[in-house]
Amino acid sequence: MSKHFSALAVVAILAAAPAALAQVNVNVDVSPEEHAYQARTDARIRGWIHEDNHDATEEERTFINNHWQRTARLWRIRRLAMDAHDMATVARVDTLLGRADNVLEVQLGRMRVRAPVLTVAPGALEVTQAPPPDQIETQGAPPSPRHMWVKGYWHWNGARHVWNPGHWSEPPQPGMIYEPPRWENRGGRYVFVDGRWQLGTPPAPTVVYEPPPPPAQVVEVQAAPPPPIVEVRPPPPPRGVWIPGYWHWNGARHVWIGGHWSAARAGMRWEPDHWVRTERGYRMEHGHWAR
Repeated sequence: MSKHFSALAVVAILAAAPAALAQVNVNVDVSPEEHAYQARTDARIRGWIHEDNHDATEEERTFINNHWQRTARLWRIRRLAMDAHDMATVARVDTLLGRADNVLEVQLGRMRVRAPVLTVAPGALEVTQAPPPDQIETQGAPPSPRHMWVKGYWHWNGARHVWNPGHWSEPPQPGMIYEPPRWENRGGRYVFVDGRWQLGTPPAPTVVYEPPPPPAQVVEVQAAPPPPIVEVRPPPPPRGVWIPGYWHWNGARHVWIGGHWSAARAGMRWEPDHWVRTERGYRMEHGHWAR
């Protein structure tokens, strides 16, 4: 009997037997490749939801859950194919995993554009297995004075604890500080409280914001800017003026520039940056102080 998995068989397993696949020896040893894949994918998803400080809609969370389920089934098929020395099926599964990664990356990019800012911690995860002691990490030099250290932590991947290494990250908005994730022992059960960016208490601004000089040529593009991101403002300082965020065209795509507080300019108000629809596309009207 051939040990080769046909492409149709793979499709049939994925489409018709998710419940049976869920019973396929879930306690098998995870290979280093699968372990690395899980950690990498988990970091990408958490990097968007928590470290970028975004919230997800129910539809987006369903997409992420479905992605985990699809890739878990593919890895189970890959393990079976490896045991059978069926390298042709292993290669096909690797291709499907690559396609799933590409779909995930595209979808996360779309989510980043329209996601509001998250200021409350997500729901807690509860398990019976205690996490190992935290690993000792070397932070190294920060990329810039704005970056803050996001410490590593143990994440539960559904079967065991996996270490997510720490890294330098820039706050989503000025004046935010990072509250790291932690495990809490509650009556013999271990509850994971995820990390989050939260609003600190910024000092009152003493410098009036001066916008950069407008470019020599009018910025007019055909690509419509995404909807404005809903920003959560840090606590207002005394006599501060809010400079709203806006979509900036970097020559290839729209990039969000976050808002911030500025000291007031006597007798003047801030006219925010915004895009104006024209016959040829969209024209940028740069922010400025006006009377």
